[in-house]
Amino acid sequence: MSRALSLAVVAFAITGCGSSSPSLSRLRRQATAVCQRALANSARIKPPVRPSATAPFLRRGASVLSTELSELRTLKAPAENVASYSSALGAQSRQLTILDDAIRDLDGGADPVSAIKTLQRRLAPTESAEAAAWRTLDIPACVSR
Repeated sequence: MSRALSLAVVAFAITGCGSSSPSLSRLRRQATAVCQRALANSARIKPPVRPSATAPFLRRGASVLSTELSELRTLKAPAENVASYSSALGAQSRQLTILDDAIRDLDGGADPVSAIKTLQRRLAPTESAEAAAWRTLDIPACVSR
C-alpha cells in the first residue's frame, strides 16, 4: 500500500472515531426540535391557582405530551439505537397513561392534593427511565422537560 493511501486510511479512521452516524445525528436534531417545541408549549401552561383547576391543567399537559409523543414516533432511529429510542418512547407513553389515570380520578371527584401526590409517585420511575434513554442517545433537550 502506498504511503499516501495509508495516510488517507488512517485519516478516515480517525475522523470516524467517536462521531455519530448521519442518521443518529439526524435523529438528535429532529428529536431536539420536537422536545424544544413541547417544552415551549408546556411553559405556556399556567399552574392551577385553585384545586378545582388541577384536571384542566393536567389535560393541557397531557395534550402537549401526546403531541410530542406522536411527533417523536414519526422519527426513525438507526438500527443500533432502536432499543434506547423505543425505551424513551415507551416511558413517555406510560407517562401519558399515568396522566390520563390522574385526570380520570380527578374527574371522578378525587382530592386534587392526594391525586397530585399519587401522580408524582407514579411518574417518578418512568421519568427516570425516559431520562436515562435520552441520555444514552445524547439528546439532552428531551431530558430537561
